[in-house]
Amino acid sequence: MKPTPHILHPASQKGLALIITLLITALLVTVIVEIVYAVHIHISMTSSYRDLQRASPLAEGGVELASMVLDDIMRGKTYTYLNEEDTDKIFAEGDKVLSLRVEDEQGKISLNTIVYKNGETNAEYYGAYLRLLENLKLENGLVDAVADWIDINDEPRPFGGETYDYYQRLSLAYAAKNSQLDSMEELLLIKGYSPMVYKKLAPLVTVYTDGRVNINTATKEVIMALHGDITEDMAQRVIDYRRENPFHDTAEIRKVRGFETIGFGLQGKITVQSRIFRIFSKVDIGGTIREVEAVIQTGQNFKTLYWRQR
Repeated sequence: MKPTPHILHPASQKGLALIITLLITALLVTVIVEIVYAVHIHISMTSSYRDLQRASPLAEGGVELASMVLDDIMRGKTYTYLNEEDTDKIFAEGDKVLSLRVEDEQGKISLNTIVYKNGETNAEYYGAYLRLLENLKLENGLVDAVADWIDINDEPRPFGGETYDYYQRLSLAYAAKNSQLDSMEELLLIKGYSPMVYKKLAPLVTVYTDGRVNINTATKEVIMALHGDITEDMAQRVIDYRRENPFHDTAEIRKVRGFETIGFGLQGKITVQSRIFRIFSKVDIGGTIREVEAVIQTGQNFKTLYWRQR
């Protein structure tokens, strides 16, 4: 006997059609949502890219603007003094914000000068850096580590490290440079210079100057490092004095109370003029950020000594 074919009741047929319709509708909604999301992402990416393209030249222009401001500040003067209005500026227009910050490299302790070119230790600058480390409560051995990185020999100092006794034993081995530092980031390759140490030292040390420190721009910590007898109070007096009367000549340091005698010993180690500056230029356009960090040498012999864009 042949099986009797099963015939759906009209009501069942309508129910099945409704289910199929709902499934198709749900599928279409999912597809539409995906399309809308993809379009949104595309528009956002296009907008961000467009803002990034606008932000990049503005950030670069910020460096040029800061260098022009510095030239204007120093024009016709034999000394360099920067107040807070000179070192920090913000310009805003519509959705665009340009932030500029300037640091005087000459107001910092020079790391490349702690060792002479023949590899021998320069006691004056070695001592200044050691005092800075002590003032910051950082390990004294950091001075030996950077000295060994710079000097031309392979003999490790008591708390330093050379290629054969330290760097070749690392999991990713490399050699000590045995030459001067070219950039601040290079410190991160040296024994003991962790990101935390680097962050603490970066505003106070430099690799670009001849070692003389501008007493018109040096921080309290740097001033204290210049001589073993300079106390925190004495360093503050220098800052208070220059705020009212910027130093026009290095001999004027002896006018500050407590420096009548010490001031003689500082001659040759200090200056009142600067030509090398670090500029931070940051542009924010509707949340899209572009930053440029540059070190420049101002004046007729203008040079870009360092450039980093991110």
